[in-house]
Amino acid sequence: LACRADGDPPPSTRCARDGGAPRARGSRAISRADAGRYICRATNKHGSAVRSIVVTVECECRGC
Repeated sequence: LACRADGDPPPSTRCARDGGAPRARGSRAISRADAGRYICRATNKHGSAVRSIVVTVECECRGC
C-alpha cells in the first residue's frame, strides 16, 4: 500500500499490516493472504496521524 500525507515539514510515512512489520515498497504479486487490516502512519515534528484501512483481495485466477 502506498501511504501519502502532506505536511510542513513533509511527514515520513509507513504502512504495515495490523500487528505486523512494515513491508518494503515495490510491486509484487498479491494473494488472498494479503487481505486484512493495515495501519498507515504519517509523522513529522508536529505529531502523527494514523489511518486504518481494510484490504480485501478478490481473485478470478486459478490456484489463488
